[in-house]
Amino acid sequence: MALTNKAWTNRPTPWLVAGLFVHAFFLFALFNDFLRPFFNDASHTRRGFDFGVFYLAGQALAEGRDIYSVQGAFGFRYLPPFAQIIGRFFALFQPITSYILHLCLTELFLAINLWLTWRWVDEYRRGIAIFMWLAYSPYFLELYMGQVSFWAASLLFWLIVGLERGQGRWTGLFWAGAILVKPNALLLVPGLLRLRAFRVLALGLLISLLSSIPYFMLHPDSFTAFIQSNTQGAHIKGALTHAGNLGLQGGLVSLIAKLCNRPLAELSTLNDLPVAGWIIIYISQLILLLIGLFATLRYRPHQPVQIIALWICTFFLVYKDIWEHHYVFLLPILIALYAQSFSPKLLWVFAFIALPTPFILIDIESGSYGAIDPEREWAIGTSLLYRGSKLLPLAYLWFTLCRANHAKPSFSRS
Repeated sequence: MALTNKAWTNRPTPWLVAGLFVHAFFLFALFNDFLRPFFNDASHTRRGFDFGVFYLAGQALAEGRDIYSVQGAFGFRYLPPFAQIIGRFFALFQPITSYILHLCLTELFLAINLWLTWRWVDEYRRGIAIFMWLAYSPYFLELYMGQVSFWAASLLFWLIVGLERGQGRWTGLFWAGAILVKPNALLLVPGLLRLRAFRVLALGLLISLLSSIPYFMLHPDSFTAFIQSNTQGAHIKGALTHAGNLGLQGGLVSLIAKLCNRPLAELSTLNDLPVAGWIIIYISQLILLLIGLFATLRYRPHQPVQIIALWICTFFLVYKDIWEHHYVFLLPILIALYAQSFSPKLLWVFAFIALPTPFILIDIESGSYGAIDPEREWAIGTSLLYRGSKLLPLAYLWFTLCRANHAKPSFSRS
């Protein structure tokens, strides 16, 4: 009987059916309130909130205005080609039509990932890998907000598969595409250098620069706006950290502010914290980056899955704005690592990150739209519990990748 059960679970079809069922529920929940209370961004912002920025950037181009002057959400933070191609395309239609087109494009990326996973992963690991793509709650939030992180994550998955297969000739296009969709993909530069993927680096950087420089030359002030929005934020009072920020740096800001009795509603930059507070934050970022660099050097130049996974995890620990939908960036590396190791530990990491946080239990004014930040009312322990539900499994994954090297794999079946 045990052998029969094991054979059943190793078959891909049951996992595919279960995953499709969960995914269908995600799509159904997009147009009602079933899942909204589980996520800060869905509870307090309207459907397509982030998508509106892409749409407005496309309209700005059509009207001859600067895309970085768009007023919406936290502003337009992306490179010009994204607005010139994607934003301009969306602006051709009515907002609701464009949002539905966005959903269709995101589902297309998912379908390609499923096809690639089916071909790439061994048969007895294939079913669980497919299920991981389909049953991941940050993906629902990605669709709800109208974000494009999953587009970039998918391109990085294609990059990983291409490098793993030794098909490096055109994989630079995938990295270039990821940068144009989400500039934070630039954090992979140290990893690609270690992999000696010089063609990928050259092609990705060349395409990104040549396609962006003309716009910045026509709008000289826009480059400064782009850099500031991605490094310093929008300087919106009360937006330095909040319940929507599930990164380590956001957690440190919250912890320091609460310990120093600085109201979160009054914070707009790190300078609003005590000097010792922002020094701690900058030092933590530097230390984490140095650890990541040292760990990268311990790997051989032929371990793309582990090296890229390490730097994607590092992004979550050092970047200032980590939204819950950003966790879709972990899907490609979790699936790629699992495809290599078949480790149950990775399935536990996936499970904790795939499930929603305990937000529904600690929200205030649940379901009310507006500038509502529940974290301003939380005690320190509540904030730690909330972020820890994502950060602890992420930190475990990062720590395991840092400890590993060419002689000691990141994960094993034991």
